Amino acid sequence: MNFYKKIIIFNVIAFILFLCAGGWVIYKFNRFIHTKASENKQKVYIEINKGEHIYDIVRKLKKDGIITRSDWFYYYIRLSSADKKIKAGVHLFYKNYTPKEVLKELESSNIYSVKVRVIEGWTIDKIANLLTSKGFDGDKFIQLADNSTLSKQLTGLNIKTLEGFLFPDTYYFAKNEKPLNIIYVMFDRFKNVFNKITNRHYLNKDDYKKLIVASIIEKEASDDKDKPLVASVIYNRLKKNMYLQMDSTVIYGDKTFNGSLTKSALKSRDNRYNTYVYKGLPQTPICNPSESSIYAAYNPAKTDYLFFISNKDKMIFSKTFKEHIRWIKKYKVH
Repeated sequence: MNFYKKIIIFNVIAFILFLCAGGWVIYKFNRFIHTKASENKQKVYIEINKGEHIYDIVRKLKKDGIITRSDWFYYYIRLSSADKKIKAGVHLFYKNYTPKEVLKELESSNIYSVKVRVIEGWTIDKIANLLTSKGFDGDKFIQLADNSTLSKQLTGLNIKTLEGFLFPDTYYFAKNEKPLNIIYVMFDRFKNVFNKITNRHYLNKDDYKKLIVASIIEKEASDDKDKPLVASVIYNRLKKNMYLQMDSTVIYGDKTFNGSLTKSALKSRDNRYNTYVYKGLPQTPICNPSESSIYAAYNPAKTDYLFFISNKDKMIFSKTFKEHIRWIKKYKVH
């Protein structure tokens, strides 16, 4: 066989191998596009920012398990000329989407574009105000959250309000989401946290008392490390049949509060949440507490503390009234 024939055969073989390799890549790529990342039907919300680079978008999708290969999905976007069609906003994905379905969602005018961030320690009223500002029916939300029938249905307890049970977190809701569904989602989030802390799926009267304690802890302590200590003060005072004397409870029940507590407010018996004149816990939680506050209510520190003051970001605890007064004078706390 002469040299030229060898060259021709080599080139033919190389061409055939190239075609086979190309065909294999095309086959694998096409299979990738139509293959689910997982059999898991879990929902995942991903926020795409305006002007966000494709690399960053692909990285998010890979990190959250929406796609299996970031490199191939990147090329898929490029080959589809879809990089300019991706819509900013909050997109809803399922983990059992194929890359083709993922790209379709990225290009769609998503409906899950309302991001609602509920801050730890917010009350039902504050949450409702936020929902109203986002285009939801805040008045209906309050009406449902303060409905005794719904409260009993969800918690199994004979209570009048869901204050305390609407867990603070970041949520993504459809623009036309009904207030009842919003409550269901927030309550389910609370139940997940409750189950994690207690390893139980049911609520009892003692749990409700602890939730009230958690709500007070949330308002009185700003640092997580202080929360078990605040919990110990609350339980120690209750054990000794002392007035709780928590400003946060008075503020919650005082509809005329304008930023500072007056002496008359601290003496008012019209306010059933006034723990300066009524012993024991207030009748309901005074806010919707965070996980760390709920945990502290179930796991208080073991101390003899009966008093505390807040000096800027620092909390100082005392065992005796004499010691407590000394700290008040030193830091000029009112």
